[in-house]
Amino acid sequence: MSRIVLSTSSSGLGNIDIKTNIQLIPMRLFVNNVEFIDGKNITQDRLVSIMSDSACSAVHTSPAPAEEIDEILTDLYEQGYKEVFITTTSSGLSESYNIIKQVAQRFQDRMYVYVYDTKELNMCEAILALEAEHMLEQGESMSKIARRLDELRASHKLLFAIDTLSTLIKNKKLSATAGFFANMFNIKPVLQMTDDGKLIAINKIRKLERALDYIVEDFADSLQRPNTFAYILTMGRTDIDNYLINLIKRRTGIQNIPLLPVSNISMGNTGPTGVGLCVFEGEMPYAAQLLR
Repeated sequence: MSRIVLSTSSSGLGNIDIKTNIQLIPMRLFVNNVEFIDGKNITQDRLVSIMSDSACSAVHTSPAPAEEIDEILTDLYEQGYKEVFITTTSSGLSESYNIIKQVAQRFQDRMYVYVYDTKELNMCEAILALEAEHMLEQGESMSKIARRLDELRASHKLLFAIDTLSTLIKNKKLSATAGFFANMFNIKPVLQMTDDGKLIAINKIRKLERALDYIVEDFADSLQRPNTFAYILTMGRTDIDNYLINLIKRRTGIQNIPLLPVSNISMGNTGPTGVGLCVFEGEMPYAAQLLR
């Protein structure tokens, strides 16, 4: 039986060098009202350059259109695929899940298409997609794969510090009220994904360095446990990344931790300045052996 995993490009799988047959559903970035297809005609370096330019007035993102999803699934059907497992970025941040789910229903008499809302973004979405692919190759059922992803997702925690909320506010990914006060008092918030896939500010700190101190202290015990897989989400700011890495070394003694890039979609929604720390505790994902 031909089976395949798809993932929305918000996972950032296209930005890491690992062997996978996962097909990405390209989301869209609009820069100064010009449309770009994620992973096809814009790179992360170019996006950072554009967003750092004072002439850049607006960046926002959108899901792949329904017609494109239909074309992708039609092509897979014509290639002989019978089962398709699709992981999407959080439905709390994007309409991708709802759009893909609606299109998938049109194929219910031709293919078994399982659409899974990761309620996550970035590398966690990528890691869940890689887990699904591994289990699909082992012949596991769609429902068993979904249960396993639920377990992994429940064991995952993300904390992210960002220098400014202005892009998040413009893109309506965070409450405008929280953003207004954070910017007014020059607060550097620590962001977290909720269980229902929303992005919230959990702490307001006046310096980015202190926000990173807070994150490392929060994760310190988990990082030192043997059944933990941790990684840093980088936006390519080596000064900020190195500050966080050195904090982790001093606080926990851990010398090596994977540095994985945020997706272009996240960069478009948050801006190019920030860094995150993520942990899977108690449930070790298959991708841990690929990404370390």
